Amino acid sequence: MLAVRGIYDGGKIEPLTKIPFEEKKRVLITFIDEYDGDAVPDADIDPIRALRGCAKGSKLSDKLLESRREDIELENAKRRA
Repeated sequence: MLAVRGIYDGGKIEPLTKIPFEEKKRVLITFIDEYDGDAVPDADIDPIRALRGCAKGSKLSDKLLESRREDIELENAKRRA
């Protein structure tokens, strides 16, 4: 499945990015309620930086560290067996 942003001008739909194939395809067209004028994603945005802090308070780092400790214990148990 491929999602392509575009603009409907009342008569036709104009894609805002190049579509990577030429052959006839079935499509599903979804109309967004509001057009914000900025339908092209900003390629200069760093996705890591944009998401930084979104899980604040969830103690994700602690959960990841605990999961890694459990993995190490399982690896060590397999080696001893």
